[in-house]
Amino acid sequence: MSTAHHSISRWKHRHGIVVWIGIALNLVFAIPLLVAPLWLMRVLGLPLSTAILWPRFAGGLLIILSVFYIPMTVDLDRFRIFAWLAILPSRSFGAVFFLGAILLNGEPPVYFIAVLIDGGIAIASLFCLIRVSTLEQGVAEGRVT
Repeated sequence: MSTAHHSISRWKHRHGIVVWIGIALNLVFAIPLLVAPLWLMRVLGLPLSTAILWPRFAGGLLIILSVFYIPMTVDLDRFRIFAWLAILPSRSFGAVFFLGAILLNGEPPVYFIAVLIDGGIAIASLFCLIRVSTLEQGVAEGRVT
């Protein structure tokens, strides 16, 4: 295996690790939202919702979304488009949505946790995918061996 191919494999592995960290962080919030929404809202200091259906629904959707991140960690080449979609719109939307909620709607600053998680995972994933793509393009053009 050439140095470039070895480097591509390492960046793909790093991308997989970043995505799995993001999935784990999602589940830290999603599972309590689904099974004990009032407890999580109290822990985070959020106003208690009178209709706990919506926090539970959000937790369920977050779990479903996290499942869709798994294929790209198994085979990044086959599911490359999903890796890009996981960054934009998925993670980017989450970060922008919660940042806007804080800045524009006056929502509690605790939502900044979501900005940090989604934004951090999006940036780390983007960096890994750019490195993979750049190295692959270099190999394809014969610039990198």
